Amino acid sequence: MRWWQRKHRERDLDRELLSHLELETEERQGQGLSPEDARHAAIRALGNVALVREDVHEAWGRRSLERLWQDLAYAWRLSKRAPGFTAIVILALAFGIGANTAVFVVVNAVLLQPLPYPGSHRLIAIWEREKQAKGPSKLFDLYGDYQNIRDHSRTFEAVAAVSWSPQASPSKILRGAGPPRGIFALPVTADFFSLLNVPPLLGRTFDKRDADRGCVVVLTHDFWQSTFGGNRNVVDQTIRLDDKPCEILGVMPPRFAFLPPEAPVAMWTLMPVPKRPDQFAVGVFARLRPGVSFPRAQAEVSLLHNQLHEHDRWGAQTEPVIYPLHDEFTWLTSRTLRLSLIVLFAAVTFVLLICCLNVANLLLSRSVARKREIAIRAALGSGRARLLRQLLTENLLLSISGSIAGAVLAAVAIRYFRAIQPVAMPPGTLLQLTAPVFAFTAVLSVLTALLFGLLPAWRASHVNLNDALKVGSKSSSQGVRQHRFGKGLMVAEVMLTMVLLVGAGLLTQSMLRIGSAPLGFSPEGLLTTSVGLSQSHYPDTESRLQFYERLRVRLNEIPGVRGIAYSSTRPFTTSGGMEALEVEGRPAPALGSLSDTNQQTISPEYFNVVNGVLLKGRAFDSRDRQGDPVVIVNESLARKYFPDADPIGKRIRPFVANAAGNRDASWWRIVGLARDEKRPTVYEEMAWVASPLIYHPLLQDPRASHILIRAYGEKATIGASIQRTLTALDPDIPVDEIKAVPELASRILAYPRFRAILLASFAGLALLLAIVGLFGVLAHLVAQRTHEIGVRMALGAQRASVLTMVLKEGLTLTGTGIGLGLGVALLITRYFSALLYNVRGADPLLLAAIALLLLTAAMGAIYLPARRASKVDPIVALKYE
Repeated sequence: MRWWQRKHRERDLDRELLSHLELETEERQGQGLSPEDARHAAIRALGNVALVREDVHEAWGRRSLERLWQDLAYAWRLSKRAPGFTAIVILALAFGIGANTAVFVVVNAVLLQPLPYPGSHRLIAIWEREKQAKGPSKLFDLYGDYQNIRDHSRTFEAVAAVSWSPQASPSKILRGAGPPRGIFALPVTADFFSLLNVPPLLGRTFDKRDADRGCVVVLTHDFWQSTFGGNRNVVDQTIRLDDKPCEILGVMPPRFAFLPPEAPVAMWTLMPVPKRPDQFAVGVFARLRPGVSFPRAQAEVSLLHNQLHEHDRWGAQTEPVIYPLHDEFTWLTSRTLRLSLIVLFAAVTFVLLICCLNVANLLLSRSVARKREIAIRAALGSGRARLLRQLLTENLLLSISGSIAGAVLAAVAIRYFRAIQPVAMPPGTLLQLTAPVFAFTAVLSVLTALLFGLLPAWRASHVNLNDALKVGSKSSSQGVRQHRFGKGLMVAEVMLTMVLLVGAGLLTQSMLRIGSAPLGFSPEGLLTTSVGLSQSHYPDTESRLQFYERLRVRLNEIPGVRGIAYSSTRPFTTSGGMEALEVEGRPAPALGSLSDTNQQTISPEYFNVVNGVLLKGRAFDSRDRQGDPVVIVNESLARKYFPDADPIGKRIRPFVANAAGNRDASWWRIVGLARDEKRPTVYEEMAWVASPLIYHPLLQDPRASHILIRAYGEKATIGASIQRTLTALDPDIPVDEIKAVPELASRILAYPRFRAILLASFAGLALLLAIVGLFGVLAHLVAQRTHEIGVRMALGAQRASVLTMVLKEGLTLTGTGIGLGLGVALLITRYFSALLYNVRGADPLLLAAIALLLLTAAMGAIYLPARRASKVDPIVALKYE
């Protein structure tokens, strides 16, 4: 209702009341009363005008709004009279609500929001699972499986494939757009973009007619901006990838991405149809037809797989499994991303609960000071419901103020997170304060007001008018119950703090242990980069080996460089997998046996440069250039294939069965046994593993693209010298960024480190709040018991006994909270064992250390009120109130 309409209705009400009063006065005068007596009688008959006005307002539906406005105005005046109390409450709530809002922004963006593709809920990923695998297993499909599903499926309306296989390596050498450099070009099939149903920003995407047009590419928006300056005429231009001319078909819109690869994708290339579909690995993705369920799609995919691989080894060893693409993106970003977000959200919820418990104790303390005010309100006619509403309105105003401040803190935290990007997010994730986030914050503010304000308000509204209105009244049974309630809140606060400290301690200890675990080589002082040799300039083995030798000699001349080696993979990455091995003189592996062996090509200097260890045999040397194929194996392979024998001198080969059942692979003679090198596993985040590994000599297989440099000195100086040397040797070779190997390890541990830092920060905040809360409860308790303490000391109690009494009370509260917290922590930690490395959730030393830390911190908060109590002057205390 507009203000002038309200004013008009108020004027009409005044006129009606006045008219009623005049009519009543005239009627009384007609009964023989004097004008003055008639006026008084009419007023008495009409009753309380203000009450009548309130009843009319109530009928209009405005009284509740007026009362709410009055309550808010009074709450505002009250907050201004106690600015210190108001600031403390708002600050505590701001930290709790702000932390919850910030974490919810990430939870909402990663777990709750759909992928940025139309109809993304129908998009799935299809992986292969090893039937005999004990843990999680996700393998690429074969290109033949993709063709089979694409041609015969009735549950999918679109199917596409993406490849990272060595036959279609995503690392390409780009020429024709500035200096030669390596880029990440992702091979996809022609139906990839139609599967996602996202139109390009410029030009067009792939279609079936492009298969006969040679090399064609579609650019990402970021690559288009950085390389071509956003030139809209880039479509139909030609660039060169690995010495092949490639036509640019189009540019995708901003923030379009697919899968979280190790390096940013620069462009997509059209995947050629392989000559051997049964040996070409791809990832298969599909869109379900409307109304098709996941079980139905799974049954069809399994049937097609069994029909295609009924008699071959792949069918005996694997089976297909479909996953929602949203869940798959989350898993590929980090194996524990979902669990980490759940743990962090639980942690900030605990922090908010601790904030609420602290504020509830503050309100309990203030309710004692306002006891007489509330009693006077009750004596003047305010009912319990009216008092409760007034107190809850005050709490709601505090909660709303804390929510606003918390939203500001959350916005700052999210902006900082986007700026520094401490960890990777799934593709398409957009962290921002959206409508669902604001709704979450609004609901949180109301729930918070009820949580910290309902019980204190309920207790404050239950007043004993006899006791409360007595001047100088002391404690009562209600005061005793209130103290017990405050102590209970304090125990709960210590319990929650203990749970957070245990969680932070476990994650921090795991982070320290996985960061210092022995890896089988020395990453400190080790640099790495990659070079790409074009097929046109280095077409054969001899030319490549000559280049590697010239480069090794030149790099060794750089001051600070102590050794150079080549490898087909860089540290902390897995090598290309292969089939199960066949050992000479032993039966061939069964069709369903697992193939977990990796391969790596290295130069003779490899073990010296990385500080690896050869346990037996010899390293590669010049004898291997023209000799029979030789290999070095690691301990894991020796344990699996030669558990009771010396592997040196034995011969092995990959078990590959053709259609006739014969094996035509060459035998490899084992000349050395190396210590295991630990690498991360694709299935676990908190683990270092050593899979069976075969090293091949660079002299027999010159396909190494990574250079390992053992150097001492400044990375920037040595890196610049390395790049200058590479450019001087062959300016047409693209040189990748020089990376320090410890930095690669740091990237792998980014999620565990970030998770541990966040949880430790939340636990530290909880510890601070618990200390402040404990101090506040005991200080208030001492203030309320000043008269009692004075009587005790007047009757002969010593200061030491008073000090001990207060210390005992505080330590009892703390000890009870610690004990309950330990029990809750032991129940909870079993559910996030995937976040731990070489740490038990029930580690007695860690639990004891955390309990001691909390107890020591609590002692500081307990001692000050206890010391104040011991210094009470009996004469002053007996005059208290």
